[in-house]
Order: sequence, then C-alpha cells, then structure tokens
Amino acid sequence: MNRIQNIFYCFALLISIQGAAQMDQYKGETYLFQDARSRQAIVIESDSVYYKNTPKKLQLLKHTSYPEIISRYNAFTIGNKNYFAHNGCGPVLEWRNDSIIRIDNSFLHQNQFGATTFVYKNEIYYFGGYGLFTFKNILTKYIFKSKEWIAIQTFGSEFPSLRRDANKILMGDNLYIFGGLSENSKDFYFGQVPSDNIVWKLNLKTMSWSKEGIYNPKYNSTDCYFNFQFGSKMYMISRGADNKLLEIDITTNTIKKYILPSVFNIKSLYFDEKSQELVVVHFLSTSVKTKIIRIKLNTILHNPIQTETFITNPFEKWIYSFVLLAIVVFLSYLFYKSKFKNKLIQHKSILFDNNSQQLQFKSKVIDAFDTNELKIILHLIHNQSEYIPINSLNNLFEQADLSENYSSITKRRENTLNSIITKLSLITGYNKSEIILYRKNPDDKRMKEIKLKDHFIRVK
Repeated sequence: MNRIQNIFYCFALLISIQGAAQMDQYKGETYLFQDARSRQAIVIESDSVYYKNTPKKLQLLKHTSYPEIISRYNAFTIGNKNYFAHNGCGPVLEWRNDSIIRIDNSFLHQNQFGATTFVYKNEIYYFGGYGLFTFKNILTKYIFKSKEWIAIQTFGSEFPSLRRDANKILMGDNLYIFGGLSENSKDFYFGQVPSDNIVWKLNLKTMSWSKEGIYNPKYNSTDCYFNFQFGSKMYMISRGADNKLLEIDITTNTIKKYILPSVFNIKSLYFDEKSQELVVVHFLSTSVKTKIIRIKLNTILHNPIQTETFITNPFEKWIYSFVLLAIVVFLSYLFYKSKFKNKLIQHKSILFDNNSQQLQFKSKVIDAFDTNELKIILHLIHNQSEYIPINSLNNLFEQADLSENYSSITKRRENTLNSIITKLSLITGYNKSEIILYRKNPDDKRMKEIKLKDHFIRVK
C-alpha cells in the first residue's frame, strides 16, 4: 500500500511540475531586440529563456524583479547600452552582462500605452499614448540621474490632437508626428478612430509645435504600423494583413510604396543599420513557433508601385492664386499710374513748337515773357537733359553797347530767373520749387548748376 501511495505522489508531483513549466512557458510573449555591444539579435521567450541569433542555444534569463512581462517594454539603444521602458511609462530596465536589471525609482504609470517613443540627446522621450481612460498629447522624459520621469512643457498656438500609436520621424532637432489613433466620440468606451491627417513638427530646441501641412489619410490605419528610421527616411510596415512597405523621405517630401518579398506574420522587428537588414521575428502559425528572418533592405526598395508627395499645403493653391492676383493688381496699378502720370504731365506741361518758336499751354500761345526771359527759357530747353553752369546764363545778358560789371549781370540774371519761375508757376500751377532744379557741381562744389525739371517743357 505504501508503495502504491509513493508512486501516486511521484506521479502527482510530475504533473504539477509539468503544469508549472507550461504556465511559465506562456508567462510572456516573444521579445526581440539588438544587443548594442555585439549587434546580435536576442530573442527572449516567456521571460525565462533567451537565445542569440538561433533558437538552438537557449540560455536561462537572469533578471532582477520588474513589473509585468518584458514584451510590454519598449527597447532603446543609447550608445552601447540597451534600455527597456514600460510601454505605459514608468519602470526602466537595462540589459547588462546578458541580464536584465531594473534601474529606475519610478512606478507603473499606466498612462501612456501606445506612446510615440524616441531618443534625443541620449534621453528617452514618450509622446502621447493612452491611459487612465484618456488619450494624451503630453511629452515626458526619463531622467537617468534622478531615475524618474518628468513632463516636458511644449509651446505653440496649436497642439496635436490627443492620440496613441502615432508615427514619427526624427530629423536633427525636429520631430515630425502624424497619424495614430484618437478617441471615437460615438463609442466612448471601446472606440478609436484614425487621428487627423496633419503632419506636426516639434522643434526640440524650443519645444514649440507647428503645422507642416497635411498628408493623404489613406495612409492612416486602425491597424497601425511597425516603423523604423534609416538616415532621413522612415519606413512603415502595417501590423495588419497589408503586405506593403512605405518609405517616407522628409528631405524630398515623398512617400513610396513597395511590395514585401513574402507575407510576414510579424511579432516584432528592428533594423540593423550596420548590415542594413530588417530583422523580423516571424510567427509560424502552423507550429506555434517563431523564426528570425533577415531581409536586406535594398532587396525590397526596387521599383516602387506608387510614389506621391507626402506633405501638401491645403492653402497652397489659394496662396498661389492670391500672389498671382496681387502681381496683376500691382502691375495694373503701375500701368495706370504711369499712364495717368503721362496724361498729367501733358496736361500741366508747356509745349514748345520748334517751327513757330512759340511756347504753348493747353493749346494757347504764351506771350507773357520778354526777350531776355525767352532767351533763358530757350537755353534751358536746349539743355534740359543735363545740368548746366548757372553762370553760363550770364552770356545771354552781355550786350556789346553796354559796359556792365559781373555783379550787375548776375543780379539781372537772378531777377530774370525769378520772374520766369513766377510766371511759369502761375501759368501751370506747379510750385516754384518744381520748375527749376539746382545742384552743386559734383567735381567743384563752388560751382552751381541748373536745369529744367524733366518733361516740364515738351518739344514738338
């Protein structure tokens, strides 16, 4: 009897051990990341074992205590170190000597599930996400020194709408955000819909938001995307059944669509920049197992099936139309002004008839000038395209039968000039200062020069 009891207890113990093993086997999901030091692909299975590159060499996973399971953490590479931050924000882990070590003093925030994550200046950032029954558009940062998270204040006249699973492109000091999921007001508890089709830019130096334009909403999907960045280009692979890869190039403002070489049931992926390979954990549904697949990126990027402009400005056509209209109006104004000015000049200017040697204003002969005045006027008309020395007018007053000194001739010249200007002003309505122009000679400042205003007297 004792022997039978011993056999029964051994059998029960064996069953309990197998059950515990099965429970441990399904404790977590498959988790993939790249070792920052060795650049090997590391896959963690069920939070208990891991392997490098090949599942044939399983090793026991050593780790300190951390909340939940590793597959609920986002992987980051900073320098030659690997970090993992909980996808709801809070706990931060480090891959150190083939072990997982918790390094934070935080707690499970449960506040930013599906946040857009990125590394800027060796610091981990989370934007947006979902938690505590609300969608977010906050920006948080992990401080390595204090081992805590802080909220970062951002600025702008407008801000991105609340969202999770948004796509990102990090270019220098600029972060571009677009797409993702937002709250569905028609289904408050379970609904979520694609967010707006605006491309937002966050200047990480000034932490200021601005709108870059809009993109085609057909690229916004409720399935969301796996994405990775290589240089200035960002690549997106749908988490759904769409067997396509999208390439977005901010510098050329284009979005291209490529066909993947085969259908993948992707659990997780990363991009190896050194080998330029897409490393994918592919789920084999027939055997409930996973497999690592490596694909050279350049084998996919041949002959895009579609190329479009990525960011467009909805007001661009209106702006071009407005600018064109403004140019037309301005040119019309210049034409009208020039035409009106010519008519005004003709209306207010004096006409000199070469044949009759007469001055006319509004088709009437002017007989208000004496002989000396006419001499000066004719001299100015013949030289009205250039300045002449004012002393050259003295010769017109010198008479052979009269003996006058220089001062007398100069005085007569000034009186005659003043009389001419007064009469011309009364006849035409011009101000006296608008009829005769004076200046000092550019080479000899002691010499004064004179000329008629342009178009004041027209020659027929």
